[in-house]
Amino acid sequence: MRQVFGAQHPRIVELRRLIGRRSSRSETIVLEGPRTVGEALDSGHRPTTVVVPETAADDVAVAAIDDRLAGLCEWLVVRDHVFEKLAPSSSPQPMLAFVPRPSSALPHLGPRAVVLVLADVGDPGNVGTLIRAADAVAADAVVVAGGADPWGPKAVRSSAGSVLRVPIVQFPDITDAIDALREAGIRVVGTDVTGGEPHDRGVLTSPVAIVMGSEPHGLDGEVEVDAWCHIAMPGRTESLNVAMAGTLLLYEARRG
Repeated sequence: MRQVFGAQHPRIVELRRLIGRRSSRSETIVLEGPRTVGEALDSGHRPTTVVVPETAADDVAVAAIDDRLAGLCEWLVVRDHVFEKLAPSSSPQPMLAFVPRPSSALPHLGPRAVVLVLADVGDPGNVGTLIRAADAVAADAVVVAGGADPWGPKAVRSSAGSVLRVPIVQFPDITDAIDALREAGIRVVGTDVTGGEPHDRGVLTSPVAIVMGSEPHGLDGEVEVDAWCHIAMPGRTESLNVAMAGTLLLYEARRG
């Protein structure tokens, strides 16, 4: 029978501070829910600490993760109200896992490579959804330069676990990212609302990296890419949500 901790226990206070200070530069990420933690274990990511609410301590899914970890990390059971205050989301799944931030380098990129590049995409929900779309088309990597943290709780939830399966490569700025992709032999295509070639006319032939810009401003026109493309919209809307547009472009790149 494990001890149940309250809000004033020093270790819980420490974890609350850690979550409160978490940023895109933090060495630790927070995963929510037994399913996500299980996918992290499947991908080779082992938590250092797991926290579960008292009423879920004996749940089958929670117990399965406990069995897989077999005492290899710190396991804390806390009062339900403490867990709710500790969790970064308003409706948390019954498990929090503190995991060292994963880091990836660009994998080997062959002649059929498709890479998604996110330049200052600021909404974590869009970032997670785009990573999920990249996973759906078996993209080789997602490159993130600025914008929302792909390992933030909302981005991880929106990715539905894909963030744990697709190599996520972070660069300090878009120029460094593009230089690295070119060195790997990848053609870099920028996206625009109306400029460049239609997206379905061969411009996204692999190996290709598709660069998506920020939600309010798109991709800076001064970014040096190899080509530009747009999605033709014969209707009356002016633009698509970045996650929707990125999904269409990824499927076209994989098809071509």
